[in-house]
Amino acid sequence: MINESIFDDIKQINGYMGVGLSQYTGDLLLFDKSDSDINIEETSIIFNDVFRDTHALSTKLSLGHTKIMEISTEKSKILMACSGEDSAVHLHLFAIFKKDGNVALAKMILPKIMNKAVSELS
Repeated sequence: MINESIFDDIKQINGYMGVGLSQYTGDLLLFDKSDSDINIEETSIIFNDVFRDTHALSTKLSLGHTKIMEISTEKSKILMACSGEDSAVHLHLFAIFKKDGNVALAKMILPKIMNKAVSELS
């Protein structure tokens, strides 16, 4: 059964603030946060809508499916990853880091988390 331990590696990354795993529909399956000011539950629903719009746009433009998206703000970096529209389970993963966090390492870990989640939920 899938549980919060799936996030153990990403939680150790410098600058980590929070992470959420949702179904394509936006239903949040799991989340964790180190910053009580971040509302992962609400935020993940909004990020999910943005990611779904990006899926539609990239497909319409014949660019292929969106896999990873990065948003930079004044104070943070937000990563969004997709298991794949043709995956056994279509999932979205959202991770938030401080602006100076190790996002490069997070980008390497996101696919590992996603693969494990798909495997456990298939």
